[in-house]
Parts: sequence; C-alpha cells; structure tokens
Amino acid sequence: MQPGPARAGGCARRATRREEEARLSCAVFLNGEYDDEDFYLRQFAAAQVVVAADGGHRFLRRHGLWPALLVGDFDSLDAALVAEARAAGVEVVEHPVRKDETDGELAVAQAAARWPDEIVLLGALGGALDHIVGHVCILRGLAARGRAGRIASRGLAATVVQAPATLRLSAAVGTRVSLVALSSGVVLTLRGLEYALHGESLPADVCRGLSNRVAVAGARIELSGGQLLAMVFDGAETFSPATPAPGPVAGPAPDPVTGSPPPGSAAAGRT
Repeated sequence: MQPGPARAGGCARRATRREEEARLSCAVFLNGEYDDEDFYLRQFAAAQVVVAADGGHRFLRRHGLWPALLVGDFDSLDAALVAEARAAGVEVVEHPVRKDETDGELAVAQAAARWPDEIVLLGALGGALDHIVGHVCILRGLAARGRAGRIASRGLAATVVQAPATLRLSAAVGTRVSLVALSSGVVLTLRGLEYALHGESLPADVCRGLSNRVAVAGARIELSGGQLLAMVFDGAETFSPATPAPGPVAGPAPDPVTGSPPPGSAAAGRT
C-alpha cells in the first residue's frame, strides 16, 4: 500500500473518541520505546500526516504501516528497510552520520517546515537519558518559535509552554501534573489543581512544581513569564490553548497579615 501525499498509508486501529477530537497535525515516530503498541497505533490513526525518524520506522513496518516521510542518517535502520520505503514511494531524506543534529531534530525540522500546527513526538521516552532530554530540547525550540508540540506516551503527555500562554487540561480529576521551570522568570497561576498558585514565581532549581493533581475538571495553567515544562500523567492530554480565566484562583486564602499563601498552597504535593 502506498502512502498518500497528506496522510500516511497502511491501516491502524480506530482512534478513541478523545483522540479523534484532538486530531493530531503531524506525528513523528522516534527511535524510542513503544510500551503500549495499541496506544501508538491509535496515534497513527489520528494523525493527519506521519513522519518517521530513523529507527522509529521499524515500529511502523512491524504493523504494516508507512510514513509519508522518512528522515535520518539510518545508522539505526537496516538498509533493506530504507530501500523498501523508497520502492513504496515514501519520500526519504537521508543525512550523513557525522552531523550536528539528532535524527529527531532533523525529522521535526522537516515536519515544521512542511506542515502547520501541532507536532507530536512518539517513541520519545525510554532508552538513553540524553536523548530523552534532547526531545525536551526539541519541544523548547518549537515553543520558542510559537509552534505547538508535545511528547505523547501511554501514561504521560508533556509540552513546553512559552509565556504568555494559558492551557486548559482535559485530564480527569485526580490525574498527576508536574511543572518544571526551564528558564528564569517563570510566573504561574494554577486553577483547578489541588495545590494552587497565585501569580507566583517558580524557580528552575527547585522541585516545587512536582506531583500536583487535577482537582476540578478543566484545570488551567496560566504562564505569564518564562518557559515551562508541563507534564500530565495521561497520554491523551492535548494541552488545549485557552484564554485566562477571570476572577481569583480557587484555593486556600493568603495570610491576612503577611499576604503570603498558607503553607502547602503554593507548593505541589510531595511523593
């Protein structure tokens, strides 16, 4: 089966209703772990276009699927699979092994140049820690250029947010949420989370934002300064853009004398 010009070829299992509503713009399959293959097959089914980065192509071929575009130096992919892709009509962009960028970077750069809107990284976790951190760097670059991007796995969705921005979470009540500052000057307001923040600073050298939880459906993250890594422990989270909510943040009242939030209200839960 040949890949179409705008949508990858092959067949995959039907996407869930929540995933259908999200309708990914571009899914990039990386050379990482695919711990729940059904989850990634649903991501394939929901994608408008699919790109494979080097060894990420193996997952697709294992299920009889084709990307629209295959990118990499192919040091992690058998030459026979590359030749098969070319013969099937897949566009192949090959790079030298000695280069400055990772295969994931090159694949995302191609996707960002060709297709608008969101880029979703799949197979981005597992394996070497340096590459996992590198995938967060890719999200940082997308966010700095005003492009939506996220990592999606069965139990985790992650995105980098550039201020000013407001995100509305679709995750259910009780879902774990962790926030990490990636720059200085991060200023946060959290609404609908168990531990609220009220326009407060989140330093990059503390663990204050870890292990919060959704307390109210439609929780919001409002970032008015800096750059933030947001992690929601639900792979179907899509981090929908929203407008800032009016009114005060629900949560414990500040101290009437000092104006400071009460102990625990401005720090996320601890594990």
